[in-house]
Amino acid sequence: MSDKIESTPYKDLLSKTKEIINMSTAHARNEWKRNHCLDWVMSVIDEDGYPAASMITASRADGFNWVSFCTGTDWNKPNRIAKNPRTCIYLFDDISFTGISLTGQTEVITNSEIKRQMWYDELGDSFKGPDDPKWCVLLFKPERYNIFIDYQTIRGTFE
Repeated sequence: MSDKIESTPYKDLLSKTKEIINMSTAHARNEWKRNHCLDWVMSVIDEDGYPAASMITASRADGFNWVSFCTGTDWNKPNRIAKNPRTCIYLFDDISFTGISLTGQTEVITNSEIKRQMWYDELGDSFKGPDDPKWCVLLFKPERYNIFIDYQTIRGTFE
């Protein structure tokens, strides 16, 4: 993925976008986060074949490689993703007026080691701890992007 990004004329904008993605997670505890948006919108396909969007907080991210989210195993998102993994995630940063739309595939993960890595304190409001079987990780892997950054729109695919 990174080779294709490095060869694009938009590599500086894409690098800036990757930084915004990585810093817009629960694990990125820093000054930047206090002044910027943290909530993503995740759209999945519902039981009737329609898009269904809802807010969700990213746990961790690795730029354009993956973004992880945490949710309850019995909640809508993991059940819908199990039936259709095609997903779109969107982040809007109102400070820089940047909109990041990524489409790709999401996997529902219940592996204990990965869950411990993705756990953050605020999850304790809904779950007993990192080993609670009632929560899971949604691991999103982007395939395409549509980004509005620095008053420019850039679109592309990851290969």
